[in-house]
Amino acid sequence: MKIDFREIQVKDIEGNNSTVDIAKMLGNTIYQKTADLGELELAQQIYKNGEVEVSPEQAESIKKYVSTGFVAFVQVAVNKALLVE
Repeated sequence: MKIDFREIQVKDIEGNNSTVDIAKMLGNTIYQKTADLGELELAQQIYKNGEVEVSPEQAESIKKYVSTGFVAFVQVAVNKALLVE
């Protein structure tokens, strides 16, 4: 599945849709917290390109990092994007 982390669709408390760019923040979060070379490469791809091809295993890793480093409404949006694709 291909995900563009520069265009994550989120809803605010009133239900209004907007787009957020989490590519650099997500790339940095993974980069600073991983000891895995595969995740390190994924972090660099997300940071540099924003849009990346994500395997099911990588999707699970991303969910882990998003759950510890991002606010709830971003977590919901990313998890939804990873399921839809």
